[in-house]
Amino acid sequence: MEAVVKGILSGVGYGLLLGPLFFLSLKVTLQQGLRNGLALAAGAFVSDALLVLGTWYGAARVAAITQQQVFQWGFGLASGLLLLGFGISALVPRKPAASTTTTTVVAVALPAAAVQGFLVNMSNPSNWLFWLSLATAAHADARPEQVYYAATFLTATVITVFSADMAKVLIAYRIGQKMQPGFTTKIIRFAGIVLIVVSGWMLWQLFAEFSATNHE
Repeated sequence: MEAVVKGILSGVGYGLLLGPLFFLSLKVTLQQGLRNGLALAAGAFVSDALLVLGTWYGAARVAAITQQQVFQWGFGLASGLLLLGFGISALVPRKPAASTTTTTVVAVALPAAAVQGFLVNMSNPSNWLFWLSLATAAHADARPEQVYYAATFLTATVITVFSADMAKVLIAYRIGQKMQPGFTTKIIRFAGIVLIVVSGWMLWQLFAEFSATNHE
């Protein structure tokens, strides 16, 4: 029971952070509908599960990889460009709906939404560091008689983070239902602007670090 409680607390602390995935889920849910928002969260869950498994069975190797500049630059560039693309797509004018009383829902396949969640979550360096630090701490205490405890702790954390992502999607959907179509569009564009700002900051930091390294 203690492992479950600790896992839930860790998952709540991380799951409630308003990172890039939150604004992407807000954009997808309001623009593409509830099912696509849930598919996005499912894709993020798959990436979290893979990171937990990878860091559990190869924590030292994953830690060495994340410390390499090639990894940091590559993932920083990939994440920045992905967020930039998603942000720009939120600002692209959509074809007006025939009705002015409902929100336009863009038809996008569920697998595409899931891939978006997977890619953004997997390309986020801070997400790697979170699961690496958590798995490393659990692995350090995982003596033969405590493996079950550590596995329960990590499982509870992953499920809690996934539940938090699902809750964000449901809240965004409920809010979208109560809003007028014009205001919903403004929220989508706001989420897009945030994604562009975050991607710009990431790319600028990456460029500054790259320039500093080359001038050493």
